[in-house]
Amino acid sequence: MNKRIYLLILLVSILIKSHTTFGQFWFDVALSGSAGTSFLSNLEIYDDTRIDVSPKISSNFSLKIGLNFTETESLVLDLGIVNRNFHLIQKDLQNNNLLEQHMNFGYSGFRILPMYRHTKDGSYIELGPEFANIQSPYFSDDANGTITNSNLFRSKSLRGAIGFGGYLFGNERVTLVSGMRILYDFQDLRSEQAKQNKFPYQNYDVQNDSPFKAFDIQLSLELNISLGFLVRSSCGRRKLLFKW
Repeated sequence: MNKRIYLLILLVSILIKSHTTFGQFWFDVALSGSAGTSFLSNLEIYDDTRIDVSPKISSNFSLKIGLNFTETESLVLDLGIVNRNFHLIQKDLQNNNLLEQHMNFGYSGFRILPMYRHTKDGSYIELGPEFANIQSPYFSDDANGTITNSNLFRSKSLRGAIGFGGYLFGNERVTLVSGMRILYDFQDLRSEQAKQNKFPYQNYDVQNDSPFKAFDIQLSLELNISLGFLVRSSCGRRKLLFKW
């Protein structure tokens, strides 16, 4: 018996146990989008007068599938696209005619974000990891322009996420949800070559070397459709700020 069969049996067992423990569970689906900015966790960059950090907008778009065990407990799976953007300004460059060199870089890719969500009195808190494949990195600076096939980033990223928000208005079937998520990189985002070049100090004689990681703070909107009415009429009822 191979590993896939074992995993399938384990998943079915969990679902059966959940059904026995919590009663009849139900699903919901949602389309969601978010936007925000990143704050580097490497404080040495903020203390270094040679480099300025400028905020830049990042975004996410996803399809959410929720498995609800009760009115308060659920598992949420976000599947979608992550877009991250950064902007640094290098100053006091040696052997360079530019007084300042602006660097714009980032990536897009596919992400999977499983979350545990607890809902009470129309508000929720959620927690989970984000797994992402970095598929379309980019890099440009004032000296070299856009560099295609940039290998600045590693191929995968792992972040922790915590979120909170509320169910704004709607009814038992369709609800608009608003919230905020904070995500943090557990791993250095740089590729091995970028580490060897001491990015983002690659243009200086005196270089520092510390992980390139960031906090992302994002505001989100989610259009949620509850399928609880397919199970029984009492499923999916949550307190809302406004109700039609």
